[in-house]
Parts: sequence; structure tokens; C-alpha cells
Amino acid sequence: MAEVILEALGIRKGFSELVLADISLRLERGEILGIVGPNSCGKTTLLRILAGLEGYYEGEVRRNGSLGIVFQEDRLLPWKTLMENICLGLKYAGRRDIEKALNYARRLGISEEDLRSFPRRVSGGTRRKAAIARALALEPEIILMDEPFTGLDFSTMVTLRSSLADLLRERGISAIIVSHQLEDLLTVVDRCVVMTPKPSKIGAELNMRGMGLEERINALKDVLMRMVSDHGP
Repeated sequence: MAEVILEALGIRKGFSELVLADISLRLERGEILGIVGPNSCGKTTLLRILAGLEGYYEGEVRRNGSLGIVFQEDRLLPWKTLMENICLGLKYAGRRDIEKALNYARRLGISEEDLRSFPRRVSGGTRRKAAIARALALEPEIILMDEPFTGLDFSTMVTLRSSLADLLRERGISAIIVSHQLEDLLTVVDRCVVMTPKPSKIGAELNMRGMGLEERINALKDVLMRMVSDHGP
């Protein structure tokens, strides 16, 4: 049995109303897990709970590895170049392997010119790549990513998905990728969980290991049809 590196047990969270209702999931070492669901169903809240950034919830989170996180916003410091932003975490972690960090950036498609530029001088897609490279630079065992492909043009999205999946698998990094678009995850994840509208639960889970693209599309269609039948439109 594969080692479970991150696990959530019975997570419940509410604000003025219940948002997450008894969410349980697991992430295996080396696995890429997708979490999809409609807007405002609590995906970001769940990710923040898994990252230890959210308090006052019921349930338990167990983590057995170092953690990196990529937020929806790139959160780059505007007065530092992309290169400096990407290497910033290394400074605070007491690490000096700058060349390895820059290799991640290059693998994600950031040019040498853009690495020397300030965030305001580059495209949103390049800023997103820099935020991902910054998280990868610390070489965490687990990385949590909130809507990493949203707002990108089609060409950038396709290239980034492929490069990111290759890097995660090469390095054996376990990852959770949150999205509201199923197509964002089709070619990337090993397994996908689908959240219902709030109060959100896990409505379905699909293991896509070994499936080709057409099989993945058909399997997801079947899952969504069952969810609509069970929960209503």
C-alpha cells in the first residue's frame, strides 16, 4: 500500500453558514491529486486548512512531509526581479542552491530576460510561472496549488500543465491542485475528487492512473452525470 503523506479526516468549517461538511481525503506520496468543484464551494478554504493557514475548524489534518503552496495570486514582491522573487524562499530557509531554483524557472518557460525583469514588466502567465518556481525551489515533499492555470491563455496553459506535471513526477513531489475547470486537470492528475455545492462534501472520486485522454474524458462525464442525478443540477 502506498504511503499516505497528507490526510484530512472529517473536516467541517463554517462562517455564517456551513461551507465544508465532513470532508475526508488522502494524498499518497508521489501522487498528483486534483480537487474540482463549482465556484464558492470551499475549495480554497479546504486548501488553506490543509496548509495550516485556517483555524477554527472541526476534524483533523495529518501531514508527513515539508510543504509548499501556490496561491491564486502570484504574491510576488514588486520591487524585486523575478529571479530575486524565485530565490527569496531559499534565503529565509537558509539554502543557497540558486542555480537549481533557476533551473525550475527555465523548465517552466521563463526566459532569461524575464528573470531579470520586475513583475510589472512581464505577463500574468509569466508571473504565475514565477510563483510556481518559487514554491518548487524549496523542493517541498508536498505542494498545494490553488487554481494555478486560471486566467492563462490557451497556449500558456497547455505548456505550463505539461512542464509542471513533468517536474512534479521527476522530483517525486506529491501535489494537490485545486480548480473549478475539469479540463485544467485532465492531463495532469493521477486521481481526482469532485466536491458538491456547499455545504460541500466529496461527491465523487476518480482514479485516472493508466487512462488515456479519451478514457479520462469519458470517465469524468460519467461521474458528473451520476452527481447531477444524485444531487440535482
